[in-house]
Amino acid sequence: MTDAADGPSIPVSPRVATALAHARDRRERRARRLLPVLWGVLAAVAAQSLTSHPAPGASGVHLAVALVLAGCLLPLAVVASGRWQLTAPLPCVVYCLLVGGFGLALGILQPGTMSTLPPAVGVMTAFLVLRPPPAFALSGVLTGALVVTAVAGTDGGFVNVASQLLFCAVLALMAVSIRQAGDNEIRAELLLAQLEDAREAEALAAALAERTRIAQDLHDVLAQTLSGLAIQVQAARLMARRQEAGQDLRELLDRAAKLVKDGLGEARRAVGVLRGDKLPSLERLPELVERYRTDMELDVRMIVSGTRRALPADAGQALYRGAQEALTNVARYARGARTTVTLCYAPQATTLTVEDLREGPGPAPAALAVGSGLGLTGMRERLNAVGGNASAGPTERGWTVRMVLPV
Repeated sequence: MTDAADGPSIPVSPRVATALAHARDRRERRARRLLPVLWGVLAAVAAQSLTSHPAPGASGVHLAVALVLAGCLLPLAVVASGRWQLTAPLPCVVYCLLVGGFGLALGILQPGTMSTLPPAVGVMTAFLVLRPPPAFALSGVLTGALVVTAVAGTDGGFVNVASQLLFCAVLALMAVSIRQAGDNEIRAELLLAQLEDAREAEALAAALAERTRIAQDLHDVLAQTLSGLAIQVQAARLMARRQEAGQDLRELLDRAAKLVKDGLGEARRAVGVLRGDKLPSLERLPELVERYRTDMELDVRMIVSGTRRALPADAGQALYRGAQEALTNVARYARGARTTVTLCYAPQATTLTVEDLREGPGPAPAALAVGSGLGLTGMRERLNAVGGNASAGPTERGWTVRMVLPV
């Protein structure tokens, strides 16, 4: 026996959905604990009816008693065994009318038996399953029929009728108490889940406010500085043209202007990320490789193998930033090396490798191992945060950075 009205369906958070699922499980367990009561009612009614007069039989009034007894006990047995779930108003109403109606008919055929139990069980079930208006209506029908049957029978005394009504009222109050206790428990759990959601939203709002402040600081310091540098480089380019400087100097200034422009774009994208904009992903990796090839004059190429698949935003950003850091190190320490960026979509993992090879035999230059190491440390931290790992080290002719993100 469960609540037939769970309320309207509204969008909920995963935490609230989990709380609702736990509440439903708990309510079902509480309903299962009431099933032995039905078996007790069934046994009591059957035992009393079999020993009363007229007893169930195969003909005449005895056959009528047998049929009415079967009609009363069968719904009780089906619900008590769990084969009939009272999860909607209509099954509940049908069940209560069947049990109550056949119980009252049994009381007419066998006066003095425990025929009050079935309609009382119907009243209790109505208040357990239905909301107050339908529950009061159905209980009114059952108790009214009980009074009429008691008055029309041989046990129509005031004391007998009052005791029967009192018994039904006690069961109804028990059902109301059980239901209210369950509703209060569910309400408390939902409020706790909503409170946790509110706290999480407040923490996210505070984090977003802090990120916005950092973004403003970055914009004020870094972006404005790069903007000033871009103006100075542009002035230097114009001066070089007016003074007819050498072609090499002018090309160098052109590349510097483009690098400043790209750096300004990267700074703006970083500020946008802090403000909650879309994060860079592996879709922009070919663009990154091409930028390093043209702007930094690196001998770099990109290879993609396997079937492409979508990655979580934070995982794609970690791989992208790792490739950016590795290419920056190549530009610093191994400009003459031949570099290959390999993106492999394997069934078990997504692997990104940046490998640079210098021409000629011999060990890798010592410059490859020089640096603060903070870039590689940040790379490892990013990959570890999304469940992956990163490694870097020298090879026979160069240096390799390998980032692995398991599926």
